[in-house]
Amino acid sequence: MIKTTPPSTMGLSSAGSVAGNVYTGSDTDAFRSAMRRVVSGVTVVTTLHDGRPWGMTVNAFSSVCAEPPTILVCVNNRTVTASDIAKDGRFAANLLTQDQLHLSGLCARPGAVKYLDGYTVATPEFSEQVTMPVLRDSLVTFDCKVSEVRPVGSHFVVIAAVEAIVVPSARTPLLYGEGRYMHGVTLEESPAMLTALAWA
Repeated sequence: MIKTTPPSTMGLSSAGSVAGNVYTGSDTDAFRSAMRRVVSGVTVVTTLHDGRPWGMTVNAFSSVCAEPPTILVCVNNRTVTASDIAKDGRFAANLLTQDQLHLSGLCARPGAVKYLDGYTVATPEFSEQVTMPVLRDSLVTFDCKVSEVRPVGSHFVVIAAVEAIVVPSARTPLLYGEGRYMHGVTLEESPAMLTALAWA
């Protein structure tokens, strides 16, 4: 097992040289602990389940290429979301803002009912290109059509073509890392970083 160590000192020896423990790639506890260090935005994948908006918070979201616009998400293959994607071949990826922290928690509960009635933008506000539920107050939403699903272990890697992009007014993104939600600050706004740059 990995010892819990403050992030600022984890991986450093007492002499201050870069060191750290080495674990095998098959050590799932070490892998989970290492992945907790990855700081990223928070994404909720929305689908239509029984005709109603449904959502699930996902850990893996990434662009694949810009020509043509393509993204990927990873979803547990035993979830309602995975079933909806397999059935309909469509989903939306909503990047959350700080105003949506409660939605991240709601959609991350295993086995919970995750209908999102009341959290989505009314369909008439969009063109016919937008077919999946768009979460209100999101940073950006990608409406997607599935092009390929690859089973990997307990998850599906879903590669999808972006058919529509919904970009509301600018908001502050919600970040997550080290097992907690975070607030992003530009380097120019950090007094400590400004001091470091002045001495560089």
